[in-house]
Amino acid sequence: MRSGRTNRLAFLTLAILLAACGGGDTSDTTAAPSTETTSAPGTETTAAPSTDTTGGGEEGGEYRVALIYPGTADDLSWSNAWFDGAEQAMAENPNITVESVELLNDPAAVVQQGSAFASQGYDFIMIAHGAMVEPAVTLANQFPDVQFCLAPHHPDGSIEIPDNLCWVDPAQHNANFLAGALAALVTETNHVASLNGFAFPGLTRQPEAFHLGARCVNPDITFTQQYIETWTDTGIAKSAAQAQIAGGADVILSATDSAVFGILEAADEASSQVWVVPSYYESQSLDPDHVLTSAIHGLTFTSKSMIEMAAAGEIGAQAFVEFDALNNPEINAPLYDSVGALLSDDDKAQFEAIVAGVKDGSITVPDETAGDSPIGAEGSGATVDLAAIGCG
Repeated sequence: MRSGRTNRLAFLTLAILLAACGGGDTSDTTAAPSTETTSAPGTETTAAPSTDTTGGGEEGGEYRVALIYPGTADDLSWSNAWFDGAEQAMAENPNITVESVELLNDPAAVVQQGSAFASQGYDFIMIAHGAMVEPAVTLANQFPDVQFCLAPHHPDGSIEIPDNLCWVDPAQHNANFLAGALAALVTETNHVASLNGFAFPGLTRQPEAFHLGARCVNPDITFTQQYIETWTDTGIAKSAAQAQIAGGADVILSATDSAVFGILEAADEASSQVWVVPSYYESQSLDPDHVLTSAIHGLTFTSKSMIEMAAAGEIGAQAFVEFDALNNPEINAPLYDSVGALLSDDDKAQFEAIVAGVKDGSITVPDETAGDSPIGAEGSGATVDLAAIGCG
């Protein structure tokens, strides 16, 4: 168990450990969608907070939060972003305390840990692991006086939802769309690629949105992808990246977790320039010579906002809370100075216009499961009408 205020391990130590452990990880560290807060069947929509969301909770009593995630608080990835949001919530709200538990990928372990927190009187339990839908429902039914939320998940009406269970959906694929647009402006081979963990809609929408963003710049761009069936195995990721590079790809999205280190290693060993797009966290420091941009999904803002909303009593029964580029200012694919120097003024202006369009809603990145052109299935990014979403 890790307390909310923990010293970070040195990054190189973490990288070495991850590389040494290797091994496939079959857990589903999911992702999420959309642009407007909408109701899912059988849920009550709770509006996501505005970008000036500040502290929640009433003065006085301590508000106790438990945060559960599949990685570690210093993995420079998914779990690190959620942990940072909890840190910010505590810093701005002295009555909020957060206890986090890491490396929980087994459903039984999530139920066990969640039950322990609920039995100890915690007010809010946030499960930042989209594969844990059944454990979340089980826990909410067992402890009806405790608020539970699970992220990311977009409910479809197929299960009965307890009143004290909410779903949170950060639109990760918005950032992947922006990264794809930048990739299309930088590629020298007109071929971009993606290496993905596991195929399920919340993850699949990420490479598909990357392809769609690239098509927004160049409708004829070549896109290839592979599901590598791991979040962490750097050896598998490196081999898959080498195959993509041999096939002509010179920009590779990493729609996975610490396996990105293997992709970066392949890029470093390539005979020509190859760029990599890590996901979830600001990652230029991993390898400034090969990190094109970072697909920043706004998870820190989501984490902080949900904790503060819970403390303020602002989460309704069966709530569905959606964060996207319209209400989450952190969603981004930054244009680093070193990369900007490679672009013409016209290219930079085009990229800035696409970023602005996504953030103001004039370019609409499709949802993964809803709407006329969902992008939660493999190959769907190639079929979306570009004019219909505001490209062109």
